[in-house]
Amino acid sequence: MSAREAVRRCWSALASRRGWAGPAAAAVLEEILVAYGEPHRHYHTLDHIAALLALLDRHGKGVAQHDVLMLAIVFHDAVYDPARNDNEEASSALAAMRLATLGLPRDLTGVVSRYILATKHGRGAAASDDTGLALLLDLDLSILGAAPAEYRAYAQAIRREHAFVPDQLYRPGRRRVLEGFVARERIYLTGRLSELWERPARANLTGEIAELD
Repeated sequence: MSAREAVRRCWSALASRRGWAGPAAAAVLEEILVAYGEPHRHYHTLDHIAALLALLDRHGKGVAQHDVLMLAIVFHDAVYDPARNDNEEASSALAAMRLATLGLPRDLTGVVSRYILATKHGRGAAASDDTGLALLLDLDLSILGAAPAEYRAYAQAIRREHAFVPDQLYRPGRRRVLEGFVARERIYLTGRLSELWERPARANLTGEIAELD
């Protein structure tokens, strides 16, 4: 199944559960598909969203507010311009507007927006004791703990998204980001995912840092 088909299937099931019928739900889905297909994206694509949805199915059994997590995943990179530093804020605002038109209750829309903002992965989000948010953040960072070849492909895709940045600026900036994750006591917040991904993530990060020197 392609990533587009996986996202469509997930959206259709969610829309059915929520009673979102007709052209309004279809229009929101189409907007999402178009956004993630923008030509400047190389990692932040539908493949990324489909992968996170699959991981949610695998690791999120029984989690509270499952639909909220699905919506946060689907919208969290809906706005992505690598030259901006407010993509999460813009994605959060877009989600709030579109989910309001679909009739999602305001309290749930607020949680979706808050979760999307947290995918900036600042230290404030990392300190959260919200189990749903912790799971979302861990899933979004799952690529850090991937097999080395997959991690290298991810790092290369991120570099292509920032092709407009010269090496003398990109390399120290990227190194600072990676070193920030390595400096954390824990990269992953949920016990089971930390057991799976913490060690390989640190190996991948330190390996890329060495290459950036």
